This record gives sequence, C-alpha cells and structure tokens, in this order.
Amino acid sequence: MRICLTSLEDTAFVLISIYVTPKEIVDYIGVENTYFVSFLLAVFGGLSTVTGISFFTSVVAFSSGGANPFFLGLFGGLGIFISDAIFFFVARYSVQVLRENIKPVSLRLVSKMEKVSPSLILFGVYLYIGLTPLPNDILMIALAFLGISFKRLAPVLLAGSVTVVMLVAYSGEIIFNYFLTL
Repeated sequence: MRICLTSLEDTAFVLISIYVTPKEIVDYIGVENTYFVSFLLAVFGGLSTVTGISFFTSVVAFSSGGANPFFLGLFGGLGIFISDAIFFFVARYSVQVLRENIKPVSLRLVSKMEKVSPSLILFGVYLYIGLTPLPNDILMIALAFLGISFKRLAPVLLAGSVTVVMLVAYSGEIIFNYFLTL
C-alpha cells in the first residue's frame, strides 16, 4: 500500500509540475516556508526508503523556483540527519533480535567490515551518504551491527546529509535554468 501511495504522490507531483512552474510553487508556499517544508519532508520522508524520491523531487522544485540551495541543503540535510539518527538508534537497540534472525552470510559481511579501520568506514559512509541520493536505511543497520559510536558517526552523517541535499538542489537549479534557456 505504501508503494502505491508513493507512486500516487510522485504521479501527482509530475501532473502538477506540467501545469504549475516551480516558481509558482515557491511563490505559493513562500521562500522561507520552503526550507521548513524541506526539513519536514526530509525527516518524515527519510523514515521510509520509498518516499526519499519525493523529498529530492521537492528539493529540485524548490531550488528551481528560487529557494536558496544552500539553505535547502542545511535544513533538508538536518532533516535527513534526524531521520537517519532515529533509524540508527532503532537498529542499535534491535541488533540482538536481528543477530538471532539474520542469515549467517550477512553476519560474515559484518565480520569482514569489523576488520576495516573505523576511519575508512566513516569515509565510506560520507561518500555513500554525501554523493548518492540512495536510501540510508540498510547502511544504518550495518553500522549498528558494527557497533559504531554515534558520537563518531554523527558529524559524518550530518556532513553527508547536508552535502547530498545541496548537490541535488544546485544540480536541480542548474538543470532547470538550462532548460529554460532552450
């Protein structure tokens, strides 16, 4: 049911964007409110793997409509950070249940990751979170399995989340403005 609902949300967004420009959307919501909406969409959209697409689509629309990509990155990145932190702590406290029910192949992967330097793992986490708009849920579960300290993870998670939203916002703005000049 959730997949269908998300597909309906995405379809509705596409249909709306045919008749309404991003500038009109931002004018209707208000530039200052787009940052708050971006934050809320990131927090609640990030709690589900499927709804992340709607969040990034809205960031592109807001930046194309005149919202500042830097502020979209800050507020949206903070929202993703909060969502991922919630998911991390749920996974952290569920590790014992998951360890008992998960297949040994997955545990072998985690045991191999335990041999890698924590700094290298954190660098990989930044690259994954900061440069790809892919869901972070499975990564948070793996990091909880590894027992990574949230104090060490938090700065990397926040920096990566802000980076990816800024990249999407700036890219969306550039691409949309390019198509306007054609």
